[in-house]
Amino acid sequence: MKILLLANKDIASNLALNTLFRTIKGQHKFQILLSSSVGKSNKNKPEDLKDLAFFEQDLFTKILFPGLQSNASAVAGKLQSFTGFKSRGIVVSEIQSINCDTGLQTIKAFAPDLIISIRFGLILQPAVISIPTFGVINLHSGELPKYRGVMATFRAMQHKEKECGTTLHYINDSGIDSGEIIKISKQAVDYQRSYLHNTLSLYEQGVQDLVDAINTIETTGKCASYPVNSNGNYFSFPREQELQDFRQQGHKLYEYRDVIDIAKGYF
Repeated sequence: MKILLLANKDIASNLALNTLFRTIKGQHKFQILLSSSVGKSNKNKPEDLKDLAFFEQDLFTKILFPGLQSNASAVAGKLQSFTGFKSRGIVVSEIQSINCDTGLQTIKAFAPDLIISIRFGLILQPAVISIPTFGVINLHSGELPKYRGVMATFRAMQHKEKECGTTLHYINDSGIDSGEIIKISKQAVDYQRSYLHNTLSLYEQGVQDLVDAINTIETTGKCASYPVNSNGNYFSFPREQELQDFRQQGHKLYEYRDVIDIAKGYF
């Protein structure tokens, strides 16, 4: 199949794509379109969220990944940067607006059989959704419909949940995290580790669910799914007081060892 991958230019998306390419079998042709952020842009975000964004994005895409590209031995490692995916013959490009004429032309030129969204920061409109033969599916890093929106793992930890999870679902319209559910997978929250660690650890099973869905779609054309029976809760980025409460509960958004653990996979 021809599969268009919509992802965000951050470490979670990169790890998810590495896992996908490592796991999937078959002769599929991929193209990747990257957004630059998830959620509404807010210059007045709390400093903690700005620091988190640095660890999730700039540290890797602007500092570590360029070093990886210039290091011949690193390229042979088990994980690749976004640029490294090009060595697989995959076209990788950034996109600022997907629903405009240029965006539609880009997608139509590739003529995907299936579109997959992983942390993609732009909302798809019907004109895009109608293009692929087998539709659009999204891997959401949270349990739906309970935790719609951004930073679902933060909300799970904030609410003292025993588990966090991923939801694989169809995108049928411009609603956010609202399509028919294909699969929900859960794992225990490790409260000894950070929000970032818990979020990144979700993608191993989440991507396996995605691979299973691709195999099913390739065979039958559609995955079994069921409708969401409630709108659930939509969460935006946490406010300053929520972040303070999170810290007071002994939780961390990120740790330096998160970065060390991740970087070891690339070098």
